[in-house]
Amino acid sequence: MDRALELLGKVRAGTVAGKDLLPETRQQLVMLLTADGLSTYEIAQVLKVADRTIERDRRAIRDLHAVDKDPQLVRQIVGQLIGEAQLTCQRMRRVAREKDVAPAVKIDAEHRCFQVIDLLTERLQKLGYLPTAIQRVDANLTHQVSEIPTGEELHAELLRIRAIAGEEQSEGLADVEDVLARATAATRLRRARLTVGDSDIVAEFDPPATTKLLRARRNMQGPKPRSNHPGGTDR
Repeated sequence: MDRALELLGKVRAGTVAGKDLLPETRQQLVMLLTADGLSTYEIAQVLKVADRTIERDRRAIRDLHAVDKDPQLVRQIVGQLIGEAQLTCQRMRRVAREKDVAPAVKIDAEHRCFQVIDLLTERLQKLGYLPTAIQRVDANLTHQVSEIPTGEELHAELLRIRAIAGEEQSEGLADVEDVLARATAATRLRRARLTVGDSDIVAEFDPPATTKLLRARRNMQGPKPRSNHPGGTDR
């Protein structure tokens, strides 16, 4: 590095011509000037060479520093990140422990240390070295009922609701009774066909009977009484 800086000083002074430098030597100067923030055109002016020469040197530098994909490299980078984060926190805390350091500076140093660790944690999560704390929820998405009522049970429930409702309020139960009768007949027909071995044509159970029966039961119960409490819930 010192020799490169010395050579760069000679080039700037004009004692060494940039066009006479070997490509490897010139590329070292290009890296130094690039680190100083100089553009391709500015580097070409300093070294007294063409812009295309600098572009070619930059491509050669990128090829020189190219890295093949290697799992070991990830482990090394992670180790370096952790080490640098620890050193950074140690330096800030050491400076904060100096004499005549204001309390606000000490607090800010601790805050900066927390930010370093927080950023390190985020980087390790992205690299797969730490979990992202996403909770896994296992759920059964199939709607299930404890037990499917039989046709006889549904018929008995229908008679119970009809007795409670009376003749004037049981008009809506006629459709339910009709569906239930058809469902019962379809179920018995299915069993009969399975018994004789005719499984090609199977009458399925008609679920609207259960749905309408439950709806009729809710209608008979009436609307849920509203709470008088300000919060809207009973205590």
